[in-house]
Amino acid sequence: MSPRENATPIRILHNSAAHLSGSARSFGAILMGYLGVRTFCPKPVAKIILNVGGTSTLLGLIAMATDVEGLYAAVKALVCVVHSNKAALREMERTKGYQMLAMLFRKKKHLLNSHILHLTFSLVGTVDSSRETTVIPNKKAFEDLLCDLEVCSCV
Repeated sequence: MSPRENATPIRILHNSAAHLSGSARSFGAILMGYLGVRTFCPKPVAKIILNVGGTSTLLGLIAMATDVEGLYAAVKALVCVVHSNKAALREMERTKGYQMLAMLFRKKKHLLNSHILHLTFSLVGTVDSSRETTVIPNKKAFEDLLCDLEVCSCV
């Protein structure tokens, strides 16, 4: 459908599963013209983010952060997506996303605090003190983020 199209009728079908909770509740559907019904299926954010640019989108949010709260929220989103989606983890390694994150941390060193450092430890996988292990789960992230003294000395 063209963005300048103004003659096609659009009908919104209300959600009949609105009373359900969580992922059982979808957004409903839209009937556009005579092409049929388009349904919306709920998916986790970690899977959807790969369709709209992947982890580079989240790195872009980190780059656009102008205050501590925005930076914390963007880093938290990146950590959640990388932890819950193996494809995002592989993309971070393939595109050298950890190096980009370290560069962004260096540029935003005036915004870094202990909470963001804790998220960084969580991203690397070294924050879990309940596991008594000497293995670093994410070696590439460890090298790029925690071995970079410029990043760690900012906090």
